[in-house]
Amino acid sequence: MTLRTLMTACGLLLYAAATGPVLAQASSAPPNPFAGLIRFGGTVASASGNSFVVHSQQGGDVKLTFPDKPNIMVSGKGTVADLGPGKFVGCTAVKRADNLLHATECHIFPESMRGMGEGHNPMGPPNTTMTNGNVATMTNGQVTANSGSASATIKVTYRGGEQAIHVGADTDITKIDAGSPAMVRPGVKVNGAAKPGANGTAEVVFLSITP
Repeated sequence: MTLRTLMTACGLLLYAAATGPVLAQASSAPPNPFAGLIRFGGTVASASGNSFVVHSQQGGDVKLTFPDKPNIMVSGKGTVADLGPGKFVGCTAVKRADNLLHATECHIFPESMRGMGEGHNPMGPPNTTMTNGNVATMTNGQVTANSGSASATIKVTYRGGEQAIHVGADTDITKIDAGSPAMVRPGVKVNGAAKPGANGTAEVVFLSITP
Protein backbone atom coordinates (compact mmCIF):
# COMPACT_ATOMS: atom_id res chain seq x y z
CA MET A 1 0.00 0.00 0.00
CA THR A 2 1.45 3.33 -1.06
CA LEU A 3 1.78 6.50 0.99
CA ARG A 4 -0.22 8.29 -1.72
CA THR A 5 -3.14 5.90 -1.24
CA LEU A 6 -3.13 6.36 2.53
CA MET A 7 -2.91 10.13 2.33
CA THR A 8 -5.80 10.14 -0.15
CA ALA A 9 -7.96 8.19 2.27
CA CYS A 10 -7.11 10.45 5.19
CA GLY A 11 -7.40 13.55 3.03
CA LEU A 12 -11.04 12.75 2.28
CA LEU A 13 -11.89 13.64 5.86
CA LEU A 14 -10.00 16.93 5.82
CA TYR A 15 -11.28 17.74 2.34
CA ALA A 16 -14.87 17.46 3.55
CA ALA A 17 -14.25 19.63 6.61
CA ALA A 18 -12.37 22.28 4.65
CA THR A 19 -14.80 22.70 1.76
CA GLY A 20 -18.33 22.21 3.13
CA PRO A 21 -20.99 23.97 1.00
CA VAL A 22 -18.33 25.38 -1.32
CA LEU A 23 -18.25 21.99 -3.07
CA ALA A 24 -21.40 22.95 -4.93
CA GLN A 25 -19.46 25.67 -6.73
CA ALA A 26 -17.70 23.71 -9.45
CA SER A 27 -15.69 26.74 -10.55
CA SER A 28 -14.10 27.21 -7.11
CA ALA A 29 -10.75 25.53 -6.52
CA PRO A 30 -10.91 23.34 -3.39
CA PRO A 31 -8.44 24.33 -0.67
CA ASN A 32 -5.45 22.15 0.08
CA PRO A 33 -6.55 20.04 3.10
CA PHE A 34 -2.91 19.55 4.13
CA ALA A 35 -1.98 23.25 4.21
CA GLY A 36 -0.04 24.08 7.38
CA LEU A 37 0.20 20.46 8.49
CA ILE A 38 3.23 18.26 9.02
CA ARG A 39 3.07 15.00 7.11
CA PHE A 40 4.78 12.04 8.72
CA GLY A 41 5.40 8.41 7.90
CA GLY A 42 7.59 5.78 9.49
CA THR A 43 7.83 3.41 12.42
CA VAL A 44 6.80 4.14 16.00
CA ALA A 45 10.01 4.29 18.04
CA SER A 46 8.43 4.85 21.47
CA ALA A 47 5.03 5.53 23.03
CA SER A 48 3.95 6.73 26.47
CA GLY A 49 0.53 8.04 27.50
CA ASN A 50 -0.80 10.30 24.76
CA SER A 51 2.66 10.94 23.30
CA PHE A 52 4.74 8.93 20.86
CA VAL A 53 7.76 9.28 18.60
CA VAL A 54 7.88 8.24 14.95
CA HIS A 55 11.19 7.46 13.28
CA SER A 56 10.65 9.06 9.89
CA GLN A 57 11.19 7.29 6.58
CA GLN A 58 13.28 10.31 5.57
CA GLY A 59 15.42 10.03 8.69
CA GLY A 60 15.09 11.72 12.05
CA ASP A 61 12.35 11.54 14.68
CA VAL A 62 8.96 13.26 14.87
CA LYS A 63 7.49 13.89 18.33
CA LEU A 64 3.70 13.64 18.34
CA THR A 65 0.78 13.87 20.75
CA PHE A 66 -2.85 12.73 20.48
CA PRO A 67 -5.79 15.12 20.94
CA ASP A 68 -8.66 14.17 23.25
CA LYS A 69 -10.54 12.51 20.38
CA PRO A 70 -7.92 11.23 17.94
CA ASN A 71 -8.79 10.22 14.39
CA ILE A 72 -7.03 6.87 13.96
CA MET A 73 -7.54 4.51 11.05
CA VAL A 74 -6.32 0.99 10.34
CA SER A 75 -5.80 0.27 6.65
CA GLY A 76 -5.65 -3.06 4.88
CA LYS A 77 -5.89 -4.47 1.38
CA GLY A 78 -9.40 -4.98 0.03
CA THR A 79 -10.92 -6.68 -3.01
CA VAL A 80 -13.76 -5.98 -5.42
CA ALA A 81 -15.88 -8.41 -3.43
CA ASP A 82 -15.60 -6.09 -0.41
CA LEU A 83 -17.45 -3.34 -2.33
CA GLY A 84 -20.83 -4.87 -1.55
CA PRO A 85 -24.17 -3.05 -1.34
CA GLY A 86 -24.52 -0.95 1.80
CA LYS A 87 -20.83 -0.09 2.15
CA PHE A 88 -19.82 3.58 2.42
CA VAL A 89 -16.96 4.23 0.01
CA GLY A 90 -14.78 6.94 -1.45
CA CYS A 91 -13.63 6.36 -5.03
CA THR A 92 -11.19 8.39 -7.08
CA ALA A 93 -12.07 7.90 -10.74
CA VAL A 94 -11.02 9.13 -14.16
CA LYS A 95 -13.43 9.69 -17.05
CA ARG A 96 -11.91 7.96 -20.06
CA ALA A 97 -12.62 8.11 -23.79
CA ASP A 98 -15.62 5.78 -23.36
CA ASN A 99 -17.21 8.55 -21.19
CA LEU A 100 -17.33 6.18 -18.18
CA LEU A 101 -15.82 6.69 -14.73
CA HIS A 102 -13.00 4.20 -14.07
CA ALA A 103 -11.83 3.96 -10.46
CA THR A 104 -8.11 4.26 -9.80
CA GLU A 105 -8.65 3.68 -6.07
CA CYS A 106 -11.54 3.02 -3.71
CA HIS A 107 -11.60 3.25 0.07
CA ILE A 108 -14.14 1.32 2.11
CA PHE A 109 -14.92 3.24 5.30
CA PRO A 110 -16.25 1.93 8.62
CA GLU A 111 -19.75 2.85 9.76
CA SER A 112 -18.29 5.47 12.12
CA MET A 113 -17.13 7.43 9.05
CA ARG A 114 -20.37 7.12 7.06
CA GLY A 115 -21.29 10.46 5.48
CA MET A 116 -17.77 11.92 5.52
CA GLY A 117 -17.19 14.01 2.38
CA GLU A 118 -20.40 12.69 0.80
CA GLY A 119 -20.87 13.85 -2.78
CA HIS A 120 -19.33 13.86 -6.25
CA ASN A 121 -16.64 16.49 -6.76
CA PRO A 122 -13.75 17.34 -9.10
CA MET A 123 -10.19 16.62 -8.04
CA GLY A 124 -6.99 18.35 -9.16
CA PRO A 125 -5.96 16.27 -12.22
CA PRO A 126 -8.01 16.65 -15.45
CA ASN A 127 -11.13 14.44 -15.75
CA THR A 128 -10.61 13.15 -12.21
CA THR A 129 -13.35 13.06 -9.58
CA MET A 130 -13.90 11.93 -6.01
CA THR A 131 -17.18 10.24 -5.19
CA ASN A 132 -18.12 9.49 -1.58
CA GLY A 133 -21.34 7.65 -0.97
CA ASN A 134 -23.22 4.43 -0.38
CA VAL A 135 -22.85 1.43 -2.69
CA ALA A 136 -26.42 0.83 -3.87
CA THR A 137 -25.76 -1.98 -6.34
CA MET A 138 -22.86 -3.96 -7.77
CA THR A 139 -23.19 -5.60 -11.16
CA ASN A 140 -21.07 -7.41 -13.73
CA GLY A 141 -18.78 -8.77 -11.04
CA GLN A 142 -16.82 -11.60 -12.62
CA VAL A 143 -13.80 -13.29 -11.07
CA THR A 144 -11.05 -13.98 -13.57
CA ALA A 145 -9.99 -17.58 -13.21
CA ASN A 146 -6.40 -17.06 -14.29
CA SER A 147 -5.45 -14.13 -12.09
CA GLY A 148 -8.06 -14.22 -9.32
CA SER A 149 -8.84 -10.58 -10.06
CA ALA A 150 -12.32 -9.22 -10.58
CA SER A 151 -14.15 -6.32 -12.14
CA ALA A 152 -17.52 -4.77 -11.42
CA THR A 153 -19.64 -1.68 -11.89
CA ILE A 154 -20.87 -0.12 -8.66
CA LYS A 155 -23.61 2.47 -8.34
CA VAL A 156 -22.63 4.95 -5.64
CA THR A 157 -25.46 7.10 -4.29
CA TYR A 158 -25.14 10.33 -2.31
CA ARG A 159 -27.34 13.27 -1.38
CA GLY A 160 -28.55 14.72 -4.66
CA GLY A 161 -27.25 12.14 -7.10
CA GLU A 162 -25.55 8.91 -8.04
CA GLN A 163 -22.64 7.71 -10.17
CA ALA A 164 -21.86 4.45 -11.93
CA ILE A 165 -18.18 3.64 -11.42
CA HIS A 166 -16.24 0.82 -13.02
CA VAL A 167 -13.85 -1.01 -10.70
CA GLY A 168 -11.26 -3.17 -12.40
CA ALA A 169 -8.33 -5.40 -11.57
CA ASP A 170 -6.05 -2.34 -11.59
CA THR A 171 -8.11 -0.44 -8.97
CA ASP A 172 -6.35 -0.04 -5.63
CA ILE A 173 -8.94 -1.04 -2.99
CA THR A 174 -8.33 -0.23 0.68
CA LYS A 175 -10.41 -1.27 3.70
CA ILE A 176 -10.34 1.24 6.54
CA ASP A 177 -11.37 0.47 10.12
CA ALA A 178 -11.39 2.66 13.21
CA GLY A 179 -8.33 2.35 15.47
CA SER A 180 -7.30 3.47 18.96
CA PRO A 181 -4.21 5.04 20.60
CA ALA A 182 -3.48 1.69 22.27
CA MET A 183 -2.65 0.28 18.83
CA VAL A 184 0.18 2.82 18.37
CA ARG A 185 3.05 0.79 19.82
CA PRO A 186 6.80 0.58 19.12
CA GLY A 187 7.45 -1.16 15.82
CA VAL A 188 4.08 -0.23 14.28
CA LYS A 189 4.15 1.51 10.90
CA VAL A 190 2.11 4.71 10.65
CA ASN A 191 1.37 7.59 8.28
CA GLY A 192 -0.55 10.78 8.89
CA ALA A 193 -0.56 14.53 9.40
CA ALA A 194 -0.24 16.77 12.46
CA LYS A 195 -0.48 20.41 13.51
CA PRO A 196 2.81 21.99 14.65
CA GLY A 197 2.80 22.70 18.38
CA ALA A 198 5.04 24.00 21.12
CA ASN A 199 8.27 22.45 22.41
CA GLY A 200 9.03 20.73 19.13
CA THR A 201 5.95 18.49 19.23
CA ALA A 202 2.95 18.25 16.89
CA GLU A 203 -0.66 17.22 17.54
CA VAL A 204 -2.07 14.46 15.37
CA VAL A 205 -4.89 15.45 13.01
CA PHE A 206 -5.20 11.95 11.60
CA LEU A 207 -3.13 8.80 11.72
CA SER A 208 -3.27 5.62 9.67
CA ILE A 209 -1.80 2.34 10.91
CA THR A 210 -0.48 0.28 8.02
CA PRO A 211 0.34 -3.42 7.68
